[in-house]
Amino acid sequence: MKTATPGAGRIIGVDLARCLALTAMYVAHVAPSAGPAGILNLSEFVTAPLFALLMGVSAYLSTERMSFPVLFASSVVRGIVLIAIGLYINTWDAQVDIVLPYLGVLSVLIAPLVFLPAWLLGVISLLSWWFATTALTFFTPAYNEQVLSGSYLQYAYQWFFAGTHYQVFTLLVYACVGGILARALGEWGAVGDTVTAIAATGVAGLIYWYATTELSEFLPYTASRLEIAFALFLSIAVLGWSCLLARIFASRAQVLDPLVAAGRMTLSLYVLQIGVLALYIRYAPAYGLPYNDDSWWMLVLLIALSLLFAWSWDRLLGRTIARRGPLESLLALVTGRS
Repeated sequence: MKTATPGAGRIIGVDLARCLALTAMYVAHVAPSAGPAGILNLSEFVTAPLFALLMGVSAYLSTERMSFPVLFASSVVRGIVLIAIGLYINTWDAQVDIVLPYLGVLSVLIAPLVFLPAWLLGVISLLSWWFATTALTFFTPAYNEQVLSGSYLQYAYQWFFAGTHYQVFTLLVYACVGGILARALGEWGAVGDTVTAIAATGVAGLIYWYATTELSEFLPYTASRLEIAFALFLSIAVLGWSCLLARIFASRAQVLDPLVAAGRMTLSLYVLQIGVLALYIRYAPAYGLPYNDDSWWMLVLLIALSLLFAWSWDRLLGRTIARRGPLESLLALVTGRS
C-alpha cells in the first residue's frame, strides 16, 4: 500500500515491516528465554528471511525510477559496501553471526532478477527452495576444505551455500517472492492487504502446527524445505499486516513515526546494535556482569535506543540530505541513489 510521506513517497508498510524485522533481530540476539509457548523463538525463523523479502520488494520498487544498468551498477556498489561493513564489524567480536555480507551478495543477485517476469521469478524461488538443503549438504565439505587451506574462496562457499545460519541461495527464495509481491503493493488495496495477511498467517500457522506435532524437532537455520516455507509465509504475513496497519493509520501517520523512522535506517541501527553488544562483551565482565549478553534489560535497551535514535535523527535531520540515516545517507551517496 502506497502512502506518501513528506519528501519521500515511501511505502510505509515496508518501513514498518523493516522495523519489525529489526525488533525480531534484537529478540533473536538477546532474549534470555523463548517466552510463553516458545513464541519468541519465531524471531529465529523470520528475521533474515524478512530482511531478504524486503530487499526483493525494494529492488523491484527501484525499477520504477532506475534502468537496468543503473540499478545493477548501484546494487553492485551497495553489495560491496555491505560486505565491507559486515567484515569490519565482525572484528568487534560481538556474539552475533553478521548477516550483512550475505545481504550484500543478495543485493547484487536480486537487482537483475527483479526485471524478469513474475512467473520466472517464481520459478527461480521454487528451484532455490527445492535445492537449498541439497546445496548446503553438497557444498559444506568443499567449504571446510577451503577453510583448512586458508583460501579466500571459503567466503564464497560460506556466503552462497554453507553458512551456519544464512545462505544466499536460501535467502534468494524470499527475495524473489518479495520481487513478486512488490508488483501488487500499490494496487491491491485494503482487501489485498487483509487477504494476504490472513492467508499467509494461516498457512504459516498450519505449517508450524504440523512441524511441531509430527516432527521430533523443528529448528531454524536448517535450510529444510519445511523451515523455508514456514519462514516465507511468516515473512509475507508480517508484510501484509504492516501494510494493513499503515493503511489504518494513513490519516494519523505521526503515530507510526518512530517505527517508520527506525525502519528506514535499519543498517545504521544494525551496526549500532553490534557496537552496543561488542562493548558489553568487552567491559561488562570487569564489573561483575554476566559475559553472556542475553537479558531482558538488554532487549529493552536495544529497542528503546533504536527508536529514540531513529526518531531524533528524523526530527533533527529529516529535511536534509542526511535524512535517511547516518550510514543510509552515505550509502545512497556512493550508490547514486541520493
